[in-house]
Parts: sequence; structure tokens; C-alpha cells
Amino acid sequence: MKFVAKISLLGVMLFSMVSASAQHYRFGGLMMDHDGMMSSDMYSLSQVNFGFGTARSMAMAGAFTSLGGDLSSMGINPAGLAMYRHNEISLSPMMGFQNSTNSAEDWGDNQRSRFALSNIGATFKLYEGSRSNLVSLNAGIGYNRVADFNYRYGYSSLSAPSDSPYRSINDAFVRQLGQGGVFPDKDGALNYAFGDAYYWGGILAYNNWLLDAERDEFGDYWTSANTLGVNANVGHTVGVESKGSIGEVQVALAANFNNTFYIGGTIGIQHVKWDRQFYYGEDYQYNGQQPVYSDGTPIAEPAEWMDYNQAVELSGAGVNFKLGAIYRPFPALRLGAAIHTPTYYALDRTYQAYMATNYNPNGDTTLPLEDIGDQTWDFVSPTRLMFGASYTFGRMAVVSVDYERTWYNGMRVKNVPDGFDLMPDDYRAEFKANYKGANTLRIGAEIKPLSVVSLRAGYGVSDAMLRNDKELYYNNPTTYKTTCVSAGLGFQLGAVSLDLAYQYIKNEQTEYMLFYAVDDTGYFDSASPTYKTDFVRNYVTLTMGYKF
Repeated sequence: MKFVAKISLLGVMLFSMVSASAQHYRFGGLMMDHDGMMSSDMYSLSQVNFGFGTARSMAMAGAFTSLGGDLSSMGINPAGLAMYRHNEISLSPMMGFQNSTNSAEDWGDNQRSRFALSNIGATFKLYEGSRSNLVSLNAGIGYNRVADFNYRYGYSSLSAPSDSPYRSINDAFVRQLGQGGVFPDKDGALNYAFGDAYYWGGILAYNNWLLDAERDEFGDYWTSANTLGVNANVGHTVGVESKGSIGEVQVALAANFNNTFYIGGTIGIQHVKWDRQFYYGEDYQYNGQQPVYSDGTPIAEPAEWMDYNQAVELSGAGVNFKLGAIYRPFPALRLGAAIHTPTYYALDRTYQAYMATNYNPNGDTTLPLEDIGDQTWDFVSPTRLMFGASYTFGRMAVVSVDYERTWYNGMRVKNVPDGFDLMPDDYRAEFKANYKGANTLRIGAEIKPLSVVSLRAGYGVSDAMLRNDKELYYNNPTTYKTTCVSAGLGFQLGAVSLDLAYQYIKNEQTEYMLFYAVDDTGYFDSASPTYKTDFVRNYVTLTMGYKF
């Protein structure tokens, strides 16, 4: 019988397990929850926030629900495409610079920079009339970056012996393997080919001589006491590197009625690529003392260090629809609304883990464990509803304000791989318990001191997507607030336009643990210290456009 105690995001909410023991534990943390897609992964994939696009839209914080007349409209409110009176093509390369701030002492590289394509697109006039209510019909096609998963962070800290339970991840593995009923065979072997990746960390630790299975009058049990003295200081070293993005190919159609009412729709086909590597190391320090058991007996062969490496790769596709309308009650005022249907994702996932310790004189790692079988995960992202209003002051200036509501509690899982412990209904219950509708506000302004020069600025904030106190979301760093400040300028040189934008994005995240085993009373039998990591991203985008 397989015994499982699994938690996905909120430390005290969702678990399922079977055990003959009266003591039940739930396990989690940044370094323990990678055997499958967690709700936190789907939440991260669903966060669009201020997105990307042309330099003009990014300089105004994406406040384009009512404004239109920009190729980024295909991904915001496709009705804005109907405001074009000419054909246009543009290209928007981008540089991104990410920096991390940690509550612990920095270790390794805490920044990442990358060149990427923010937007490329074109719009064409299909029809233009003068004797009907239909003034024009425009089509658009393009590519738009939707999300950026490029970041890097690392830090180190030290737990003293008196800091119990903030000790070693091996203590959590002990509880996990014991509760799961996973023990070596009669020859002392615990096969690396063991099928459930949920237990791979503990299996690797056993095969690296960090854990031992023993027996007493109550039966079989696991222990780390034979290698880790009770008087050990435990150093924790963390390194996380993430690469990838979500890009969307967009095909749009928009119509202009009487230069007053505009409608449009977009089909979005997304490509997802997200690779993450997790490094966790422990150093066992005794400051010249003899490592001992709890009764003071010396340990003959104590552990000195451990390195635990994991890699997760996600790739796949998604599809969604965007519908929108813009109304001009009089020429200076525009009112817009748009709805983005949930994106239906079909993703493939692979997982790898390996470990090294000081017991091999060469420091060689174990053979990697790889989960590369049928790993298709299907889920849908939240629905997004946007409203906007903009006012034009002649040819001199424009101000635009957007409000967006995103229902993160509406995420749904449609399919999980065979044999995974959580079912779609379990995810649904967790989404409803942990998330709620989030609010996003975007404000943008543009001033034209000269007919060929535009100065732009924007501000935006998105928060309130977590239903419970953020202190409870300690299983992973979870974004609870995003702030955007942007600026830019543009030049119109006949048929050619050049626009430059700068965007500052700050992601504030919850405090989290690296590992833990917590019982039903809320007592942490073993756990890491609590850490906090926030991200700052700086983007510079240049758009080159041509009208014809």
C-alpha cells in the first residue's frame, strides 16, 4: 500500500493520505514539491499582469482597453484594431534585466538578462466603404510575448543545533519515507527505479548513506541519526534558475461602424516553454566538536555535506479567444470592454533528480532519476474581464485608465497523468480555497509637445489574488502583488515610426520554506528557516513601424 501526504500550495489546506499510524504528516517546500504540477505552477503560468507588446503600449503600462490604434490591441482589446485607417507593420525587440533580493545572504548570481522579441505584427485593411454603416474591416496577425519566466536567485544561511526543528531536509525525508511505507528490500536495496517520484529525494538520500532503515519493537523506521549529529550546525545553500516564456501567435479581425462603434476578436495560440533547475546544498558543521548521537555517543562516520539537484521542464501549447468593443459617444471620449476566455493548456512535463555526498571520495553524484513518461497535464487559466476609458485633448494629449478583473479561483484542471495522487476535483477545491478574483489597475498618458514627438508614462498595480493571509503560503514563493512604472518616447517620421519604452516591474512574493514535515496539529517536526525572495525586472523595448 502506498501512503501519501501531499500538499500543493497552502501549507495547511489540502492533503490526502492513508496510514495506520496515528501521527500524520504533510510535506512540502520549495525543494520537495516537484514530482508533479502543483497549483502554484498553474498560478504562475496564468499570471499575465502588464504583459508585453509594442513600445507605445508598454510605456503606458498596457492601458489600451479603450485606446486602440496599436498592434498590441490584438492581445488586449481587438476592437482597437478597427481604428487603423492604413496598413502597418512593426517589430519590437526587447532587453530584459532581472534582479532578485533575498532575506538571507546572497549566494551565486542573483540576476539574469536576456534579449527577446516583445512583439511583431501587421494589420491590413480588408474593406473600406462610404455608403454603409460599416466604415472599414481590418485584419491583423502577429506574435506577442505574454509571460517571462527568466530569473535567477541564490542565498545561504545557517541553522544552529538549538534551532530545531530548522535542521536538515533529511529529517523530512525520514518522516516522508516512513509514513509512505517505503523501505529497502531484504538485501538492503532501495531501487533507483522506484516509480513514484514523490519519494525520490528520500531514496537518493538513502543511497547516498545519509539515511538508515532500522527496526525496533514497534517495527521498521527511518533515521538520519547515524550520519548527522545532534550538535551539528546545518548550512543551507540554495540556487534556483528559471528560463522560458509564453509567446502567443494572434490572428484578429475588427470592424468599424460609423467611426463610433468598434468590435473585434482574436484567436490566440500560445507556445509554452519553462525550464527550472533547483540546487540545494547542506553543510554539517561541528566547529571542532565530535559529532554525537542524542545520548552523547560519538558518531563514527558523520556526513560532511550533501548536494541535491532537481530539474523540471514544461512545454506545450494553449489556445484562447479575445472579444472586445469600443464606443465613442463623442470624438474625445472612448469607452472599451474586452473579455479573454480561459486559455486551455496541454503541457508535457519531465522531471530529473540526483544527489551527491562526501561519502564518495570523488564527489560523484548518483545516477539521475528521470520521469519522462506520459506527463500530459491539461488545465485552463482564469477568465479576464477588462474595462477602460480614455480621453483625448485635441492633438496634444491623451489619458487612459484600465481596470481588469481576473478570477484565479476559476482555474480548472482537466487532466492529470495516470497514477498521480491528486485528481482534478482536488485541484478545483484548492483553487477555490486559496485564490480569489484579482484586481489590476493601469493608467497611461501621452503628451505631444511637437507633432512628431510623443512623451509617455504609465503606472499599474495588481494584487489581492490570495484568499488567505499571505503568511500561510509558505510552500513556494508566491507572487501576491505586482507594481509597474513605465515611461517612453516616440517619433513619427513620415511613414516610419520609432518608439522607445522602459518598464519597471516589481514582484512581491510570500515568505516560504525549503522543506517541512508538519503534523495535523500544526507542529513542524522538521522544517527549514523561512525565506523571502522578491523580483525586480527592467525592460527596454524599441518598436520600429512602417505605414503603407
